Amino acid sequence: MRANLRYLFNPESVAIIGASAHKGKIGYELLNNIITFGYQGKIYPVNVRASEIDSILGLEPFESLGDIPGPVDLALITIPAQYVADAMRECARKKVKACVVITSGFSETENIKGEQELVEIADSGSMILLGPNVFGVVYTPVNLNASFGPTHLLPGKIAFITQSGALGISLMDWTIAERIGLSSVVSVGNKADIDDDDLLEYFAQDTNTKAIAIYMEGIKEGRRFMDLAEKIVLQKPLIVIKSGRSQRGAKAAASHTGSLAGVDTVFTSAFKQVGILRAKTSREAFDWARIFHLEMPEGDNVVIITNGGGAGVMATDEAEENNLHLLDDYSYLEDVFKECVPPFGSTRNPIDLTGQTGEEGYKVALRAAMKEGRIHSVVVIYCEAPLTDPSRVAAFIIEEVEAQESRKPVVVAFIGGSRSQEAINMLNEHGIPTYPEPERAMDALGAFYRWVHFIEAEKKEAPPEKLSLPLKEIEPIISTARKEQRLQLLESEAKQILRLAGFDVPAFWMGSTKEECVRAAQRIGFPVVMKIVSEDIIHKTEVGGVRVGISSVDEVREAYTDIMTRARKKYPDANVRGIIVCDMVEKGVETILGMSSDPQFGPVVMFGLGGIYVEVLKDVSFRVAPLSRRDAQEMLQEIRATPLLYGVRGGEKKDIASLEEAIYRLGLLAAGIPEIAEMDINPLMVLDKQKGCKVVDARMTLQPRED
Repeated sequence: MRANLRYLFNPESVAIIGASAHKGKIGYELLNNIITFGYQGKIYPVNVRASEIDSILGLEPFESLGDIPGPVDLALITIPAQYVADAMRECARKKVKACVVITSGFSETENIKGEQELVEIADSGSMILLGPNVFGVVYTPVNLNASFGPTHLLPGKIAFITQSGALGISLMDWTIAERIGLSSVVSVGNKADIDDDDLLEYFAQDTNTKAIAIYMEGIKEGRRFMDLAEKIVLQKPLIVIKSGRSQRGAKAAASHTGSLAGVDTVFTSAFKQVGILRAKTSREAFDWARIFHLEMPEGDNVVIITNGGGAGVMATDEAEENNLHLLDDYSYLEDVFKECVPPFGSTRNPIDLTGQTGEEGYKVALRAAMKEGRIHSVVVIYCEAPLTDPSRVAAFIIEEVEAQESRKPVVVAFIGGSRSQEAINMLNEHGIPTYPEPERAMDALGAFYRWVHFIEAEKKEAPPEKLSLPLKEIEPIISTARKEQRLQLLESEAKQILRLAGFDVPAFWMGSTKEECVRAAQRIGFPVVMKIVSEDIIHKTEVGGVRVGISSVDEVREAYTDIMTRARKKYPDANVRGIIVCDMVEKGVETILGMSSDPQFGPVVMFGLGGIYVEVLKDVSFRVAPLSRRDAQEMLQEIRATPLLYGVRGGEKKDIASLEEAIYRLGLLAAGIPEIAEMDINPLMVLDKQKGCKVVDARMTLQPRED
C-alpha cells in the first residue's frame, strides 16, 4: 500500500489552500463541509489575504502554510491552476503528507506538462497527490467531508471511487435520498499520482468498508488492475460501473479525462474473470453494494414471502434471470408455513400470505423462515394494502431480523406510495437492504450470490500452470521471420509453433515444386489438402489458393498448376514460397481460437464456433491470458451455439475435454510468448468424443519491433 495514504482518510490536521469567506466559492464549501460534518482534527484556512480577514467561518486564516504553527497532514488546494505548483512546493517545505488538488486545467485540457510538474513536486517532497481535477475526499468513520459535495452523508460500509466529479456529487446526493450509507467517497480526477489501484489497496484492508464501488472510464494498466482485483474480491466485493460501452461512448470517455477505453467486450470478460461485478447503471451498482454487509448465506435455497401473487411472479422471473435457486420442496415448505398462510394462499414459494394478511402475518412467516436451516436466504415483498401499516410491517421485520442469531441474508421490497417509502427508509437505516421494486431486490440478491459462488469456485481452482515451452526450437522460427523483415508467419511456421506448444497438428509438408508436392502427398497419404504459401496472401480462399479432397498424384499435379496460376494472376508481385500439403482432417464441428493484444490488458484469448457464428452472429467469448481451467470451461459455455458441440438431432457429442484443453493451452501460449501479437486457429476441428480436436489452419503475426 502507498505510504502516507492513511493521511488522506485519517489526518490529524487539514489545511485548505484557497479557503474563502464567500459562500458559493469552492474554498468556502470545502471548509464549511469539513466543519459541519464534525471533523475533530485541526483545521487551517489559508488565504493570501488573511491579513485583511478577521476569520473564515469562525476560524483564524493564515497567509501561507509556513505561518501555520503545527504540522499539516492533509492539504486541499483550490486556487487557479497557474498557482498550484507553487502551493505544492510550499506543501513540500511544510512536510505535508497528502495533497488533494481540486483545481482543474491540467491533462484534461492538454496541460500535460503542468500536471507532470505537480507529480515531480509531490515525489520530491515524499507526498501523495490526489487529482488534479477532483471534488475531494470523504471518510465518514472520522467525520471527514473534505469535498464540495453534499454536506450530510449517511455513514455506512460502502466505499465509492469515481473518475467523474459531476457524477460523483450527484450520486452522493442520491445516496442521501435513498438512505444508503457510505464509508468513503473519493474523486480521482486525472489520476496523476493516486489511482484506482492505490485506493483499492487501501479499502481492501479498511475494516470500515464492506463493499467497493467504482465509476471508471478507463484503465492504464489492465493486468495490474486484474491482479489486484482478484485478491480484493476474495475479501470483499468490487462493483464497477464502466462507461464507454458503445463506440461513441468510448470516444467520449477518452476526451473527458485523457483515459482510453479498451474494447468493451474485453473489459466485461476481464471483470468476470476476476470476480468483479459489472453494473450497467449507478443505481444498479448501489443496489448491489448495499447488500454486501450481510452475512454470507450457508447455501443456495431462497424463499420469497409476499402478500401479492403478482409481485411474487415478478420476483420469480427475476430470480430465474439471476440463476437464484428458489427452494422447491413443497411438502417441506407447507410444514414450515402452514400456520401463517390462509387456505386461499400458497406455500409453494413464493409463499403467498395474500392481501388479507396483517402485519402480524409477516412477523410469523419471517420468524418461521429464519429458524429453518434449509432456508438460506429470505426475500420479503410487501404490496401496500389498506388494512396494513407499512411502518408496522417494517418494524416487525426489523424486530425479527435483529432477534435471530443466524443472521441469514434478508432482502426486502416494499411496493407502494409515500407510506411505503418511509418504511423503506426505516429498513435501510437499520441495515436491511430494501427496494421499491421486487426486481431490484432479486437482482441485488443475485449479485450477492454471484460473488459468493465466485469465491467458492476460486478456492477450488488451481493456479494456471507454467507452460514449459521448447523456446530453443520456437525462437529460430521467429528469428527467421525477423531476419526476413516479416511480421506475418507462414502457415507452416505457425503450425510448427502450435505443435511445439502441444496442439494436435495433422501432418503437413512444404513443397516449392510440383514434384515436391507429389512426394509430400505420398508421404502423408491421400486424401490431402493443398494451400498456397505466401506472407503476402493472407486470405488464401479469395485467390483460389486452397484445394481439398485431393486423392491422387494426378490431382496433386493439376491442383499445383491451378493454385499457382491463380495466385500469380491475382497477386503478381506476391512472394509465393510454394504449396503446403496437409493431411485432410475428418469432419467435425469447426471452431475458432484466436489471440490479440489489447492496449489495456495485453494478450486476450477469443473462442467461438466457425463460419457464420463468428462472421455474422459474432458469437464469441473472451478472456485475458493466462487462463485458468475454469475460464476455459466458462468460455465454452458462454457461446450461444455451444449445444452443437453436445450433439443435436442424433449427432455425436464432441470432444469437449480436448477443446477446453486447447482453449486453456492457447492462453498459456499467448502469455508465454509476448512476441506474438495475434494468432488465429481457424478452424480448430472438434471431433467426436475422445478423438480430440485438430488444427486445420493457423495464422500468427509478430509484434512490431520498437525502434
